[in-house]
Amino acid sequence: MFQHKVIEIFNKSSKNRIIDYFWKNKTLNSFSILGGNPKINVSEVEGYRTDSLAELEALLFLADEPLLTKKIATILGCKSSSEARRLLKELQKKYKIENNSFHIEEVAGGFQLLSKAEFHPWLARVYARNVEVQVSSAMKETLAIAAYRQPITRADIEQIRGVNSSEVIRSLVEKNLLRIVGRDVTLGRPVLYGTTRKFLQIYGLKSLKELPRTSEFGTPGPIVDEDSSSVEL
Repeated sequence: MFQHKVIEIFNKSSKNRIIDYFWKNKTLNSFSILGGNPKINVSEVEGYRTDSLAELEALLFLADEPLLTKKIATILGCKSSSEARRLLKELQKKYKIENNSFHIEEVAGGFQLLSKAEFHPWLARVYARNVEVQVSSAMKETLAIAAYRQPITRADIEQIRGVNSSEVIRSLVEKNLLRIVGRDVTLGRPVLYGTTRKFLQIYGLKSLKELPRTSEFGTPGPIVDEDSSSVEL
């Protein structure tokens, strides 16, 4: 069935990403430094090193969302975004040489420290149940449809799924995975929905262009979130 193919395609590229995303958010939420009110001062941590790579590593570890190079440069006191990119490359190279369990990945226009795929089964033992509750099959299906067909109305989503989708859409909007992007020109001017930067983040995508191409979906819909542009490492 169409719905099953939607979920299958999304699961192949996203299952481990979602587990990794919720693991970081559950584990590191209290240490977030992105909101302007840090819970801790990294310079007060025992064993803190002053070298730039250690500072960058601590920053990426504590961050609960991808960081733009401009943000990294500002926090670390780099002279430019180019210097921040150089540090990112250097740290990534260090991880590869040492066969570290983490790697730096470009996600949703920023950079994030994520666990390697081979360690996801271990994380899943602890967090998979929570992930299944927070991102259900119905939500994945609706997100996939919206990603490929956006901007899209609730009626169009329901026509494809074959079931009422009001509650699923409402939940996705509350979770900031879908957002209202405008109104259709048809009778009644129904609300149009599109995916968000957070959607790209939890599925590990630089942009919607990275979604799998299929004959049934066609090419992914246009990016409706202006903050989801890709950057070069």
